[in-house]
Amino acid sequence: MNKTITILHTNDLHGNYDFVVRQAAYIKKRVRELKAQGESYLLVDGGDHLDMSINECLATDGHMHLEMLGDVGYHAMSVGNNELLRSTPALIRKHSRESGVPWLLSNLVEGDGTPIGGMKETLLVTVDNGVKVGLFGATDQFENLYENKHGFRNRETLTAIKKAVVELKEQGADVIVFLSHLGYDADVEMAKEVSGLVDVIVGAHSHTVLQSPVMESGVLIVQAGSHGQYVGELKLDLLNENGLHKIESYEGKLVEITPESDASMEAILEKGREETNEFLSEVLFTTREDLTHAYIIQLMADSVRDYWKSEIGIMYGGAAVDQGLESGDVTKGDVYNRCKSMHSPVLMELKGEQIVRLIEDSFNGEITSKQVYGNGFRPHGIPIGALAFSGITWSHHDGVLSDVKVNGENLVEEKVYRVGTGSPLLYEEVCGYSSVKGNQLIEVGKTEMVKDVFMNYLRAYRKNSVMLNL
Repeated sequence: MNKTITILHTNDLHGNYDFVVRQAAYIKKRVRELKAQGESYLLVDGGDHLDMSINECLATDGHMHLEMLGDVGYHAMSVGNNELLRSTPALIRKHSRESGVPWLLSNLVEGDGTPIGGMKETLLVTVDNGVKVGLFGATDQFENLYENKHGFRNRETLTAIKKAVVELKEQGADVIVFLSHLGYDADVEMAKEVSGLVDVIVGAHSHTVLQSPVMESGVLIVQAGSHGQYVGELKLDLLNENGLHKIESYEGKLVEITPESDASMEAILEKGREETNEFLSEVLFTTREDLTHAYIIQLMADSVRDYWKSEIGIMYGGAAVDQGLESGDVTKGDVYNRCKSMHSPVLMELKGEQIVRLIEDSFNGEITSKQVYGNGFRPHGIPIGALAFSGITWSHHDGVLSDVKVNGENLVEEKVYRVGTGSPLLYEEVCGYSSVKGNQLIEVGKTEMVKDVFMNYLRAYRKNSVMLNL
């Protein structure tokens, strides 16, 4: 007897709470319709549902978000870089244990090889008509970033996928669904590798709007854009042959979300925003005069130098903070609203000659106006900006740089200096400053972002009863 199952899918919500309530209202309504029609359904998410760059998510330590996921009634979710990258290992483990919705991740584990926190490598869900759906997830590993930052261990992704499929088949899975946070291009290539093993890839990460499913090597690929603008729907008609199910036909679409409301989600959001307002009201310091954008970047360079106790501090302009600060009390909310990027503080080594070139490049408009789209940038597409330097002085006349000193001593071009900065300056392809090529990474701040380092630096002014005065 043929059976059908409807997969409702979302991805990359990124804490867009103006749409999360609307999206939830639609999903709940659609689930009621399917149940009334006696049809089976599965509700899944492809990851990046949380986003710690959003004030409400950050202020509630992600708990508001977990409550929302549970309220909507998801069966499972994949784990994206926003669940992983901008939290401490302890918080990642805590979120995955406390979540009422299983977090699926097969290609990243603890250093000892066990699942991270409460995450699962596979999940078998039996829907109302008895069809057993095997689920697993995988995420973009960003090379060895999670190994360096969190002490987690990468697993070779294709090997992990094949292992997950074998386990699910042994458990009697009729349909195999891969919740992928690899990105659309990677999904297309992966479909060629898992043909005959995986039936459906629910995609994420690349924010791709697929109005209808893509069939690649016998594998269906779907993805529903980003930021809660769509809900995807994939209906599978399954043919049972000798106890084995195969997809006989399918129909998929995206539903654009319209303004609707959901009372329980509105209540969760209202409570979360009350907590957020209290969280953001902390006064960090007071200034008698307005602080320019350039002055803030200089303070941030000072702060990362102080954080690492390094010889030099460097901070980039537009990608770190987008504007200055007005006179008066400056709150945590003021900083968060100006520092959207989610970069880690890093300690690296550069030769003196590289530092000289960085100073020269910081006067080059072609470089400073480069738009950046790398991981952690909020918003995407902003200029990297000029660099501010702490611990360095120089003279610059008629385009010629001279008399460069590091902490009062002449810079030595062959000497290696320890530099505190933010993670984009590790990579030429991200920051646009070619002089960083060949740098040596010493350490990554594992529990704080650059904006946290900056706020702690400002708190020191207040603690010492210092009022900034230009």
